[in-house]
Amino acid sequence: MKKIISVLALSSIALIGGDKLLNIYESPTCGCCDLWADYMKDKGYKVQIHKSEDFLKIKEKMNIQPMYQSCHTGVIDGYAIEGHVPEDAVVWLLENKPEDVIGISAPGMPQGSPGMEQGYEEEYPVVLMLKNGDYKIYGIYKGHNLIKTN
Repeated sequence: MKKIISVLALSSIALIGGDKLLNIYESPTCGCCDLWADYMKDKGYKVQIHKSEDFLKIKEKMNIQPMYQSCHTGVIDGYAIEGHVPEDAVVWLLENKPEDVIGISAPGMPQGSPGMEQGYEEEYPVVLMLKNGDYKIYGIYKGHNLIKTN
């Protein structure tokens, strides 16, 4: 029975990612952005990369406050995925579709987050960016792992 449940859970996660197009807006010279894109591809997402010197315009268009910004912005189902967000947080966002949220962010460029693996893993928050400009902490991560929830 556990195997059936595991297979069904993995299938539903694959469907969430595999059927969804993730557009990523980034600088033409950023290597860690490409690593995060590869990470999301490996998780089954269809990824379309948009490299442009004007990549900051998407942050303005999506209303992402400076304190939540990172080096790249993904857009999926109308939600912003700002920075090196672990895929399980994206799955949660797409499954729950909170109406008061514009997206989810791993502010800055946390060491050890997906695409930023360089031998050291710091603890970092992943936040839900609210339409009113405020935020809620989704969870605290270390590397790719959720270590604390609210």
